[in-house]
Amino acid sequence: MFNLGFSEILIILVLALILLGPKRLPDVAKQLGKGMREFKKATDDLKSQFEREFYAEDLKKNHPQLVAPPTAAAPVQAPPPAPAPPATADNIPGLEAALVEAPPAPAAPPQPPGTSHPA
Repeated sequence: MFNLGFSEILIILVLALILLGPKRLPDVAKQLGKGMREFKKATDDLKSQFEREFYAEDLKKNHPQLVAPPTAAAPVQAPPPAPAPPATADNIPGLEAALVEAPPAPAAPPQPPGTSHPA
């Protein structure tokens, strides 16, 4: 990253040990590591945002019908239907008139064998 060789890194570590001391050096190393990690995360986020913005038009042109997948929950079973109440004249209007027996329909005259039935 900084194009440093082994000898340069060793000299920097020895100077850091002399200047900071053995007690503070681990804490400084932790802080340096956290700072580098946050810097890398910020640069990655910035890079991905630039790429999204840069390629957003191309994605719209190539995939105009992109639709988000459905997010339906698992199907829920409906409870079994309740039994129907018995039909009475109180709960069905006109039931009495429907129950009055109609006169029997006149019987059709018998047809001779071999003729077809009218449709």
